[in-house]
Amino acid sequence: MRLPRRDCPPLLALVPLAILLMLPGCGWFKGKGPAVPGADIPGILPSQMEPVLEAHYAGLGHMERYEYADAAARFREIRELAPDWQPAKINLAIALLNQTGEAIADDESQSGGATEAGGDGGPDRFEQAIALLDEVLAEEPDNLHAHYSKAIILEQVGRWKEAHDEFAAVVEGDPYDAHALYWYAVTMPDSSGTERAALFEPEKLVEPLERALAINPYLVPALYNLSRVYVRPEVGRREDYDRLTDLKNRLDPQRSEPPPGMGDTAAKVYGEMGRYAELVGPPSRRVPPVADAPPPRFSEMRVAEVEFPEGHRWASKGDFTGPLAVVGRARDRFGAGVAAFDADRDGKIDLYATAAVVGPDGVRDALLLNLGDGRFVDASAEFGLPTDLPSIGVAAGDFDADFFPDLYLARVGPNLLLRNTGEGRFEDLTEATDTDGGDALTVTARWLDLDLDGDLDLFVVNHCDVSRSEQAFTDDSEGGAFTVAYRNDGTPVPVDAGTSLSAAPLAVEGPKANAVAGLETAFSDWSDAIALHDAEVPHSAVAALDIDSDRDLDLVLAADGQPLRVALNDRLGQFHAVDLPADNLAARLGGLLVVDLDQDGRPDLVGLGANGGAIAWRNSSEGRGEALDLKLEPWPIDAKGWRSATVADLDLDGHPDLLSTSLADGEIPAWARNEGDRSSARPLPTAPAASSEDDPSPILGGALVDLFDESPLPDAVYVRDGAPPIVAENLGNGRRWLGLDLAGRWNIYPELMRTNPHGLGTKVSLEGADLSVQYHHTSTESGTAQSITPVVLGLGSSELVPLVRLRWPDGVMQTELNQAADVMVTLAEKNRKTGSCPVLFTWNGERFACIGDILGGGGMGYLVAPGVYSQPDRDEMVHVRADQLAEQGGVYRLSITEPMDEVSYLDHLVLDVVDRPPGVDAHPDERFSPGGNRPTGELIAWRETIAPQAATDLEGDDVLETLSANDRDTVDDFKRHVRWIGYADEHGIVLDFADRLSRFGPDDSLVLCLAGWVEYPYSQTNYAASTAGVELMPPVLERLRDDGSWEVIEADPGYPAGLPRMTTLDLTGKLTGDRCVLRVRTNMECYWDHAFLAVRDPEAERALRVTSLPVSRAKLGAKGYIREVSPDGRLPLLYDYEYVDPAPLAPFAGRLTRFGDVTELLTADDDRLCLVGPGDELRFEFDATAPGLPEAWTRSFVLRSIGYCKDADPFTAGSDAVGPLPWKDMPEYPFGPGVERPRDPESQRDLDTYQTRIAGGD
Repeated sequence: MRLPRRDCPPLLALVPLAILLMLPGCGWFKGKGPAVPGADIPGILPSQMEPVLEAHYAGLGHMERYEYADAAARFREIRELAPDWQPAKINLAIALLNQTGEAIADDESQSGGATEAGGDGGPDRFEQAIALLDEVLAEEPDNLHAHYSKAIILEQVGRWKEAHDEFAAVVEGDPYDAHALYWYAVTMPDSSGTERAALFEPEKLVEPLERALAINPYLVPALYNLSRVYVRPEVGRREDYDRLTDLKNRLDPQRSEPPPGMGDTAAKVYGEMGRYAELVGPPSRRVPPVADAPPPRFSEMRVAEVEFPEGHRWASKGDFTGPLAVVGRARDRFGAGVAAFDADRDGKIDLYATAAVVGPDGVRDALLLNLGDGRFVDASAEFGLPTDLPSIGVAAGDFDADFFPDLYLARVGPNLLLRNTGEGRFEDLTEATDTDGGDALTVTARWLDLDLDGDLDLFVVNHCDVSRSEQAFTDDSEGGAFTVAYRNDGTPVPVDAGTSLSAAPLAVEGPKANAVAGLETAFSDWSDAIALHDAEVPHSAVAALDIDSDRDLDLVLAADGQPLRVALNDRLGQFHAVDLPADNLAARLGGLLVVDLDQDGRPDLVGLGANGGAIAWRNSSEGRGEALDLKLEPWPIDAKGWRSATVADLDLDGHPDLLSTSLADGEIPAWARNEGDRSSARPLPTAPAASSEDDPSPILGGALVDLFDESPLPDAVYVRDGAPPIVAENLGNGRRWLGLDLAGRWNIYPELMRTNPHGLGTKVSLEGADLSVQYHHTSTESGTAQSITPVVLGLGSSELVPLVRLRWPDGVMQTELNQAADVMVTLAEKNRKTGSCPVLFTWNGERFACIGDILGGGGMGYLVAPGVYSQPDRDEMVHVRADQLAEQGGVYRLSITEPMDEVSYLDHLVLDVVDRPPGVDAHPDERFSPGGNRPTGELIAWRETIAPQAATDLEGDDVLETLSANDRDTVDDFKRHVRWIGYADEHGIVLDFADRLSRFGPDDSLVLCLAGWVEYPYSQTNYAASTAGVELMPPVLERLRDDGSWEVIEADPGYPAGLPRMTTLDLTGKLTGDRCVLRVRTNMECYWDHAFLAVRDPEAERALRVTSLPVSRAKLGAKGYIREVSPDGRLPLLYDYEYVDPAPLAPFAGRLTRFGDVTELLTADDDRLCLVGPGDELRFEFDATAPGLPEAWTRSFVLRSIGYCKDADPFTAGSDAVGPLPWKDMPEYPFGPGVERPRDPESQRDLDTYQTRIAGGD
């Protein structure tokens, strides 16, 4: 069904109706076709099929791990095995497109530079990719993957007009692809054909961008660019600009404040560029279910051993009379609620059974702690559970993210929210949080992350007003009730005052979160999302699934006598509801669950009728946005007498089956086998009749969980009427399996993550040559209970899973390679995308080695406090050891990458080759001094150093050994402000030189050498700290007076500008006397590694031989975002040049330097700038013309750089634009009104020749 205009999502309301009406409901998402086992694939010889598929899946895995070099190597293998298979050409081109480090010269491979693609080292990888795509287009002119990928490359290298033609071909072939429409718009030429329309005819972009947003309302760069068009005078739609800007800021995944927005990007990053830039796979060769396959094997059912308090017994049907009669009727219809979760975190799955026990105070629920091997103890009283209040349903979930699952009890009348304290007790927070569900009879509830902010919200399914509960579930039942939703507003427990950037609760703690507790408890009624409350009807069930394939959870609601209703998630906490047509819908449903029955990657639905019959539908919905066409098609299933069920691949063949968990009287445990096109019910093997003469107790509820110690395979447990539970151990059937325990993570920087503790909403895919298993981690139980347990997925005969692919609800794409079968794996979310500052690499003879960041002090617009900006330190000297830079092929090769949302403005690069006589060390005078005590940059030489006799931190703890060597072992035992990156409590080091300096006079030159690193604060954290009254205090150097007080001898001694390096400070005349004790204090995150004094030696300085080398060759190209690694398990993280972890780009406006030769821009300090954008790489070389070393001499290097940088922090002045360009005599930045960079004919030629690449942020 097509969405009616009145139910249009709020985001689409910004798009004109005329545009929406142009979009038919077709074709955005096509599911995989049916399995074709062993089918021939055109272009691949049967004899080459297995090696081709093995290489393909390996390459796919490497692509999704951002290991593009490895992926390219595997796709080259396929090209050799199957040169006529067109997808191999496309896939190799896509790998090359993403692996964007360029060779600096055609003969690079001969000079030691191995190409990352693993192939020939000459041609630019973009050119290789275009050649491959042209081959495809020569054979298949309408191949949209080839057109689109070629267009991305052409746009990237500045050939945007050619790119537009390719994007136009994609739009013509598929007018409903939002990414293609977006790129078609932003590359559109103006009427003259010489400039982009965005510059001079912005109105031309309105129609295609509005079409793109009609299809995908969450496409952030389209929102951004359309808003910029709306605000132009030629268009004049200021109100629309304001609305789109607000939406963009709220949806932007890269926004500064947590949680990250849940919008979609169009970044030039694999997985984010659009579907036509994703790999093309072979047709599925998944093996369909085999009729005579081995069935599941369970042991004989046996009675579970349960330790009960004296005077308690199992509840039976006769106990539900009077006020409890409605609970009995609910059990007859829905079954008993049985939730499985680890209540005490002992590693064993426990059970919570509703209305299961009768005690002195009446019928109550039971918490059964698992003792192992089918034995339990009733710990209800110990955990403080109600003794006289039976529940209908129970939902388990860690809402406060402290590792301990909490409970929500669905009841007649007020419900209960119980927090697990982690100390063997539950505390009732219902009244404190106002989450009782209203004055209603509640059937069930579900913990879900509905607003995608990384915590669990609560959805409550109400059946009727409590005043009508006496008639509920009878033929006389009437009335209904609204459903209720509670938004989880909990925040991480504060460690210090301030605005949180990286804090996270314990259960989802990322690598830099420093968590101390769970979330503070806070809920609010989701009153502003009317669709979540639905209508006042007798609701009976809910299922959460991404029915429209837009990467957020929607809700399907069932109510007696009503059609299915779906609340479609519009993100930003908003929903809109529409009817969901479904054939064969029963008048009354007892539950809904989600399962991918046909394994096409889309979640399907199963309902349990109130009469015990199961109904199933496959999801055949198509389209997106206004083009969405929701469709459910019947899936044959013959299960009868089932009251509830759960999803499980019982026969481990890779096709999900169903297990009955509650049965009508007289029925025996059963399962429904997935036969590929239907589900066929049959008795559970070895299970005796549940209602035999020996044991007449009906089965009321159950679960499939690991209860025995021998194997992680899930076992069957059933709760019965008036009798103890029965259990059966899962013995396996000889087939392979993989168990997954999913865990979400939170993090802001550098890895962006925001997923709930249980990973609910994650899509999982296991893939290989003959393997394709699709699993949706959502509503896998139809009954009144929600469990939190690992999942076991069948693999058939596969002993290895080549790819475990996950798409977490926060959009993070994660792939694990070559996972062995028959194990339980805990998979925590990992975002392999990273970012940092501009980074310098040098070729050491074997690989590019990370030296550190560069020009960290050259930041423009860096906010120190509200309205106060630091001024850039435009020059920096970087010391490079001989083992870090090797001559090869007569050249020294270096690289500067920009792995951050930042622009670098490079003006001049010079390499000094420093040759030293025996016994002489030398280092440039270098430090970052924000107070103006600038370094000279001259070389300082010494033959003698003096170490302190003692060294402590400010608390008096000994740190002498830590400071004795430059070895990445730093003084780090100080309290950091986890909410303000870069801030700490005041800390420092005390260096006691005793009388070791007494022999030096006032004219003797002593230089303080301090090695270490700094975690920079951001502009936004400076703002937050300043508004909270906290001032950033850079290091200050003090000396101990004779009276025990301290005097400041240098107020601005400077500090290392970023990653590890050594700073120098000349203290001539300041260290005289019999005893010298120095102290360095700061509240910055400054980590000291090595401390000593050097005795400056003028004679040694005169003996130095320095050869200054100009840049010989320099080439700007695209690289990507270099992965952060720790070589020794310590901080700071450094960078591995070989691995590229792309990330979205910041939306800079303006132009960057075009790719290619930029040598002449870097040969002088002349304001001719090379503008290096996010993900770019500058590869440059110096001819090794320095004379040879005399005997016993040693060599080192100093890279002298002049330049600037500017980040995308919203509090940084001018952070949204490349301009205005800096110059060496410029006034204070940001500039005042009317200040512009001087322009002459030469600078204009540079702008026209070099600064031509649109930044765009795309």
